[in-house]
Amino acid sequence: MEFIMWRKLIKNRRIQSITKRAKSLLLIIFRCNRYIFYRYFLKRYFSPLQIHKESSLEKVSNSKESFFGYYNLSPENSKQKVLICEPKGLILKLYVKDSTNYRNIGETTAWNWQQGCMLQWNQNQQNIVYYNVFDEHQSCYKAKLIDTDTGEEKDELPMPICSISKNQEYALSLNFERLALMRPDYGYFCNQHILLPNNQNDGIWKIDLNTKRVNLIISLQQLIELKPVESMLDADHKVNHIDISPEGNRFLFLHRWVNPLGRFMRLISADKNGNDLYILNGDKMISHSCWYGNDRIISFCYTKEYGNAYIMFTDKTNQRQLLSKDMPVIDGHPSVSPNGRWLITDTYPAYDRMSRIFLFDLINKHVTCIGRFYQPLKYNREYRIDLHPKWSMDGTKIYFESGHNGYRNLYVINIENFVK
Repeated sequence: MEFIMWRKLIKNRRIQSITKRAKSLLLIIFRCNRYIFYRYFLKRYFSPLQIHKESSLEKVSNSKESFFGYYNLSPENSKQKVLICEPKGLILKLYVKDSTNYRNIGETTAWNWQQGCMLQWNQNQQNIVYYNVFDEHQSCYKAKLIDTDTGEEKDELPMPICSISKNQEYALSLNFERLALMRPDYGYFCNQHILLPNNQNDGIWKIDLNTKRVNLIISLQQLIELKPVESMLDADHKVNHIDISPEGNRFLFLHRWVNPLGRFMRLISADKNGNDLYILNGDKMISHSCWYGNDRIISFCYTKEYGNAYIMFTDKTNQRQLLSKDMPVIDGHPSVSPNGRWLITDTYPAYDRMSRIFLFDLINKHVTCIGRFYQPLKYNREYRIDLHPKWSMDGTKIYFESGHNGYRNLYVINIENFVK
């Protein structure tokens, strides 16, 4: 009797396993058919890319695979030298390109596919770059300063960088290992065993770039106690997406928390010392944001008035307005041009696997799609390709990542005819 019951149990488990595999196969077939329907029949995209007739496209690197990083940093300096990252297994090799040379300037193991290693130019010294590294001897993350002309290491910071003020006065940092556990897309994974500090001793750090002094200016515990809500109970908290205003007097960031009920978030601004905190929006959906001047912030988020949309906030006030009813109601990565006239943003791949870049005239409120780019199905989850459009220093070009040629690469699209 027991043998018969055991055999029935095994049979039922086999049926469940077969059913599960069948469901997975049907889901794959459905997604493939949906993709084919949208791409080739409904949208009629037979080409892996389509760019506006008034623009031109160029691949930046000659390598098989390359990228740069996040949307709020420019790979280009005022001398039109361009920074490029090339992944080689677990190592990210760093290069600088100008009109005549393509040189390796360093490498790091502290990186991810979305933000790279936070590689960025020093705005005061156009030959110096910052990037994050992992110190194997001390088992901690730091930041290096490299002279791109000589390859010489100029300095080292005691913590990794997240955002640097344009006047090079200070940098802000966060715990990349907390992100590794809670948001792997943006974390670092060099340490085998991660031990996180408690909420009182984790949050946002300020690094004085002259003295290298480090201070925890906003703790997670402080954020939990800032107008707490019920969903914060028994939740894990983190901060992410720090961005310093152009003048450097304030910065914005996302405070996010996760519990069994889901993921919650709010957009907060603070002064450069972590004081004068102001909750701009929360807590249903806030994605990517950027500064528009020094007192306005553009964010794709949910508000009661407009639902999901691009919203313009006035810092430290309850003023908010819809950026434009013509803007796509799709999450993207916005940034404002150096002259403050234009906004660029992108979209994630739709069912047809095409990602798009939009150019928005902040004066005339006109939206133009300047390119559509196919993203292969193999790029997904943490390995996905987000376009992450970013401005050149003169505001006439847009750098972005795409996989439309079959591999992840850094491209530049010239939009001089639009902006002039």
